[in-house]
Amino acid sequence: MFVLERTYEPAELARHNMHTHSVFSLCAKREMTLEAMIRRAEEEGLRTLAVTDHSDPGDEIDTYANFLTYKERLRRMETPVRVLIGAELSAWGVGKFGEPYEVDKALDFASYSHIHYHLDSWEQPEDRSPRGYARHELAVLNALFETDRADNIAHPFSPTKMHFFNEEEKAATLAAITDNELGDILEKGERAGCSWELHTPTVFRFPAFARRFFWLGREIGVHFCVGTDAHTLAALAPQGLAGRLRETLL
Repeated sequence: MFVLERTYEPAELARHNMHTHSVFSLCAKREMTLEAMIRRAEEEGLRTLAVTDHSDPGDEIDTYANFLTYKERLRRMETPVRVLIGAELSAWGVGKFGEPYEVDKALDFASYSHIHYHLDSWEQPEDRSPRGYARHELAVLNALFETDRADNIAHPFSPTKMHFFNEEEKAATLAAITDNELGDILEKGERAGCSWELHTPTVFRFPAFARRFFWLGREIGVHFCVGTDAHTLAALAPQGLAGRLRETLL
């Protein structure tokens, strides 16, 4: 289900941060309480804030209980910001998902990761080359889009978690995806009602792929959203974000 309207204007996209982590994610700073995140979003003029805490296989996090806790706290708050309580869910292998289907559908925003290859629990391809990982990522996404679980793909194709690769090899995983393959999976995601995240750490680190991804998606007519993967309040709405996105993508 598409959560945001289709737009390709960086200034509009930057008004909605669709990838943030609260204290329910162990990697987030302790300042990332729900209340503090909302107040920061208000101060910075965000229109939408999606809270997408991790839900990885074996992490013993109760995603649904956390969802209910935050929804109850939201009911006691007033804010002009549209706050979505979701999760960064796991497609941890081909046809393998971390949460029951019912949990995915209960969330306000089901944003799926398919590239947490640094985790011991994650399925690895038989071919451990950059091309092997690229093919595995596409297979995982194809299987995901056969379901209606996902509202969004978090940090699509990002090799930043592939700590076993050097920088050149990480870039090679992106170059290994052909335009035809990229176009096909973008179209399939659009047909499945799933948006694609412009993950700012990846966009700025791998600008050549980011431009290819953005312009091909724009040509096809997919839905994009912006996510900063914020683990700190400072990263929730970085100054100059829209300008940096425009400079990088356009």
